[in-house]
Amino acid sequence: MCMKTNISNFITVLKAENIKRRGTMLYWNSAILGIISPLMFFSILISIPNEEIKSELPFNYYLRFIEDTLQPFTYFFFPLLIIITASRITQLDHKTGGWQLMETQPAYKFSIYFSKFITLLTANAISIVSFITVGLLSAWVLHFFIDVPKMAILEFPLMEIFHTTTRLFVASLLITVLQFTISVLIPSFIWSILIGFFGLLLTLFLKPFNLVPVWYPYEILSKIASKHEGSDLGYWFTFTEYISLTISTILLYIGFRWYQHKTFKLAFAKIPQATGLAILSIFGGLTCWLLCSNQMADHDKTVFCGKIESKDKFKNIYLKDLIIQDTIAIIPIKNNEFHYIFKDKIIADNYQFILDGKYDGNVFFGQKDSIYLDGKIAGPKSEFKLKGTRLAENQMDSDPKSDWSVVTYYLQENVNLDKPQIIIDALYKEWKKAMEASNTFKTVDNYIPKNDYTERTQKLITTNYLNLWNDFLKRRAALYPNEKTTGGKSIEEIQNKLSLTDESLLSSQNYFDYVKDQLITKDNSDIDENTKAITAISKLKNGSFKDKMLFWQIRKVIEEASTSTERNQFVSQYNPLITNTDYQRKINNLNRIAESLGKGKIAPSFEATALDGKKVSLAGLRGKYVLIDVWSTWCGPCRQQSPFFEKFALKYKKENIQFVALSSDENVKEWYISAKNKSKTVLQWHIDNSKQFGSNYDVVSIPRFILIDPNGNFVNAKLPFPNNNSFEMILRKALHLPDEE
Repeated sequence: MCMKTNISNFITVLKAENIKRRGTMLYWNSAILGIISPLMFFSILISIPNEEIKSELPFNYYLRFIEDTLQPFTYFFFPLLIIITASRITQLDHKTGGWQLMETQPAYKFSIYFSKFITLLTANAISIVSFITVGLLSAWVLHFFIDVPKMAILEFPLMEIFHTTTRLFVASLLITVLQFTISVLIPSFIWSILIGFFGLLLTLFLKPFNLVPVWYPYEILSKIASKHEGSDLGYWFTFTEYISLTISTILLYIGFRWYQHKTFKLAFAKIPQATGLAILSIFGGLTCWLLCSNQMADHDKTVFCGKIESKDKFKNIYLKDLIIQDTIAIIPIKNNEFHYIFKDKIIADNYQFILDGKYDGNVFFGQKDSIYLDGKIAGPKSEFKLKGTRLAENQMDSDPKSDWSVVTYYLQENVNLDKPQIIIDALYKEWKKAMEASNTFKTVDNYIPKNDYTERTQKLITTNYLNLWNDFLKRRAALYPNEKTTGGKSIEEIQNKLSLTDESLLSSQNYFDYVKDQLITKDNSDIDENTKAITAISKLKNGSFKDKMLFWQIRKVIEEASTSTERNQFVSQYNPLITNTDYQRKINNLNRIAESLGKGKIAPSFEATALDGKKVSLAGLRGKYVLIDVWSTWCGPCRQQSPFFEKFALKYKKENIQFVALSSDENVKEWYISAKNKSKTVLQWHIDNSKQFGSNYDVVSIPRFILIDPNGNFVNAKLPFPNNNSFEMILRKALHLPDEE
């Protein structure tokens, strides 16, 4: 009977709220604010060229439209609606004395309080539904006016839309409860609005400094836009959305008790009833548990597996070591799926994965890690997501922070070089800040990197700042040779954080450079830096670290040597110092390739197919300089460099030189369609045997630019990219043309 009375009382009060709401256009305003974002986006898309909204990876057309409109909705329009609506619902009765009047009627305070809250939630739901509905309708209308990308899926994503809708509603709960509580307790329409608006603006000010807490109400809602796919682990809600639920429950209870007893002191001076204690204990405990970050547990084996979503079929995925460029595993792919278990020990480091020599990316993993590669490929477009025991590490790697550095500015502009203490203080302050920020990364499911990765990250941060310090010392020594520069305790503290023999860091060029600089810092002999470095490295204790350092340095000399004699002498003298025979073999192979591609060496012959289907060859161009652009339709950098290459072809078409665009595409049809639309000044060829060509010319990546003289000999087998100023300088020198003014 009591329950029936309570329900009846609540319904009566709720009806009274609906009567008061009439004429206020409360729900209409909710709907209007909900539709602004999709209508704005629709207006923009319908007025821009079609190519600006194309995509080549498969995607759901309707879902993409909704996702693209989420940011203005979650960052501004929706929270603004909640702030205004909460104030309007409560302040109407504050102004007319309605709160006191209702409490004199046979209505429970619970019914009064929560009937208004239900009205506010209804307004939220109307706004969300309006946003979704108008978004879908706008997308449907839009597809009649634009050329929808070929890869777009036009099926209605019912489950995904429902998922987004529920996430929006749950994520908005904390703002709603907070603003409702403020509006009930403060009998001022202006102040409740101002407090809410200040909270909204505060997010914008704190976000650039990474000072927004994960539980901050406005941040939870805005994360829907930045993390529109939701949980990486397949959960319905992300951890911040669960926090929105738990803190909302606690805050709703506190707000009701406060309203019920008029003052905070009366509400909580006495021990709350059992129900209140249960609410605070359960939901408070859940909140604390949710806020505790997690780390992925080790796997019992070291596994690399995955799936590639593509119309094309792939054969192998190669895993390469970034230091020696050795292939540590060749993993067969069957039906675009693969699964590989490592038997040998794997050092925790960054590695490169390559799919059939076409698509690549980096992955961080080590011993007892299980990595899952989720790939999507369509033509030249590719997208790879890495999951598993290194989920946080690989997400953190793919999202590097590029903070502005005052120390870098000082050094680049030669500012304050005469005031070393200013540089030292700035460098130390930046280093401390970077170290603190290095362990703040969390995934959308509140997973953080493992300790070994955090330590490695901090070592690399330290490396960067010590390199800045060394740069400063060199500049000081050049400008003030008679003044001694010491770093004091600050620089000493930074230096003590880094070992000079950490093999796990050698995949970083910055770390290698730092160790090399430290080894030769006291060598004042009048010889070149490469010789200084190799001499110092050769004195290190024999082992894997020394071998890798030697490999780094010898390879660098092979790449930079100006003559064949210089290169061969260096290799013959220092390669025997490497104890690892595989490294020695690789150095010899690199030297052999460099020798075969050296200036004056005969360029290996190759055959190709022209656009008209006729067979052509390099030999057929004898008597002319030949400038080759090795490219492919799926290669993004190739497309970027192509206009520069064609520009030079037009500029020098009267000279004794032929520009050739040599495609390595497996799909000849794709090449033909693309090549047909390119400049006729450039010969469009398709290589007949790309594997043999790649081996002969050492093509490990594209685009690649090769210059051959009229006798068929190399002028330069590895030209810089055409958008680099040195490209034309080399070209003009080979053609015996004077420098341009």
